[in-house]
Amino acid sequence: MPFESGREPYTDLHGVTPGFLKTLGLSVADGEDFTAAQGWSRTPVALVNRTLVNRYFAASSPIGRRVRVTGSGNTDEWLTIIGVIEDIKHDEIDPDDETYPAIYVPYPYQESLGTGLTIRVAGEPSAVMPAVRAQVRAADVDLPVYSVLTMEARRRLSFWQFAIFGWVFSIIGVIALLLSAVGVYGVLSYSVSQRMREIGVRVALGASAASVQTMIVRQGLILAGVGVVLGLAASAALTQNAVSLLYNVAPTDPLSYTVVAVFLLVVAGLASWVPARRAMRVDPIEALRGE
Repeated sequence: MPFESGREPYTDLHGVTPGFLKTLGLSVADGEDFTAAQGWSRTPVALVNRTLVNRYFAASSPIGRRVRVTGSGNTDEWLTIIGVIEDIKHDEIDPDDETYPAIYVPYPYQESLGTGLTIRVAGEPSAVMPAVRAQVRAADVDLPVYSVLTMEARRRLSFWQFAIFGWVFSIIGVIALLLSAVGVYGVLSYSVSQRMREIGVRVALGASAASVQTMIVRQGLILAGVGVVLGLAASAALTQNAVSLLYNVAPTDPLSYTVVAVFLLVVAGLASWVPARRAMRVDPIEALRGE
């Protein structure tokens, strides 16, 4: 598929060694992977990702087709596509970021001074590092081994700014939750204190302390429950607009919603029970006289 000079589409180009896919726990979706002989030599073969296939070979199989990547230095020659792999995110972290077409070639085509090794191990990764360092020194004593990290540690290091944002918004969320709890407690406590006459009348007519307290707590929980349901519904609707700002987090996390709902209901129960219990200690005659 020829393109006008100067208007060639952008394509990611990655030099990989044999075992690249196996190390990442992936496999070829169509065609075949590099053999050891192909992967360690300048054999003109290539793997392409699903995005490239869908964009340029949607009407036919790309296997056996030839491509040439210009402006790439050592790879300015025709390559035969031997396999298709699913898209791999190398740098993109936002789910809405565009996935670019990608071509994977044998490593000798894309040798780099900043080459890194990805090693798949069974067990604790740090346990194999002495052996890895020894093998590197055996190959070339002057080769430095640095930035040795697990994939999870590298992921966290790459997303440190998102972690900071997460902590900031978590703190803001906790403060908002505490303010909400104070508000709920204050409103319900005030509401119960305004019912001193009613409580006095009920006690004077023979209502037991337990029945009065149960009634007040139940009414407070019903009122708080309605508010929690409406608040969760509004939150679920509003957080859908924040999906593009989240990474690896569900906008409607059930655990978070459950914790918030239970916390506010507990606060509402205490806000109703504490003043009701205090009110039961007041002489009904004094309560009626005070009103």
